[in-house]
Amino acid sequence: MFVIESWPDPVLADAPRVRASSRPEILVDLARTDLDMVVWTRKVPSDWQQTLQVQQLPPDDLLLDGTLNEILTQLKASAIRERYPAFMIEDVEQTAALAAAFAVSDRMVLQLTSKCQTEQPSGKAKLRVFCCYGAGHIAWKSGTFHGYDPTSSFSPFDLAFVPSWSGNSVRVSREASPKAVYLVLSVL
Repeated sequence: MFVIESWPDPVLADAPRVRASSRPEILVDLARTDLDMVVWTRKVPSDWQQTLQVQQLPPDDLLLDGTLNEILTQLKASAIRERYPAFMIEDVEQTAALAAAFAVSDRMVLQLTSKCQTEQPSGKAKLRVFCCYGAGHIAWKSGTFHGYDPTSSFSPFDLAFVPSWSGNSVRVSREASPKAVYLVLSVL
């Protein structure tokens, strides 16, 4: 399995420790407490991007709070299914179930949004998951170098998992885009 690792400078130590791979086996690394973020750079069907290029995405946010079963039931509502492509809802459902299993908790807050925001670490979340569906930009601060804060980016459809022990080391931001929907999932 090909894996990319990013480790902070041992003197500065102000950047997250990240491990990424296109293979699903990378998710096993979520059990490693020496990592701040695990990124699955998964391969998705080409028609996902093509669908998002032509489909009008909703400008308003979807915010769901509850147990995994409650959220899955709400995602099946026709009002929600009419707003988003079917593949996206199915992928969000599968991602929520996967995150709940890894966090060993079924309580979560799920948001689908196209708005710009810098995410602050959520102290009570056992696991946070981020994904960009479409032509958007999602990134994290990857350290400080001579007063400059470089960032590293996710590709669309990558899944980034941030476990609770990462503390304040992972700060994710996203750009507003009418051609993207961002998944922000916090498992409590």
